[in-house]
Amino acid sequence: MALETYRNSRLLNDWKIFKRIVKTSKCEFFDSKIQEILNKRKDLWELMNWVKKRKLSTIEAIKYNGNLCLEIKDLWQALHETFNLAQY
Repeated sequence: MALETYRNSRLLNDWKIFKRIVKTSKCEFFDSKIQEILNKRKDLWELMNWVKKRKLSTIEAIKYNGNLCLEIKDLWQALHETFNLAQY
């Protein structure tokens, strides 16, 4: 209903009301999901399944001459040598 009100009026105040309703609804939804997991499993660490595994940063994924470039100076050296080889 708040969205329809904003669509019809295009007033800033109606937009703020709509955004406040959306924010409140999101908070209530996620709070209820957290409570559901806590009540069902009785384990706070079950919430960690929502966190996805992080990917390696670009520097850690680059290999040069069979070695990982884990430090900036190694990465710089690899890029420098590759550029110089391509230049000739």
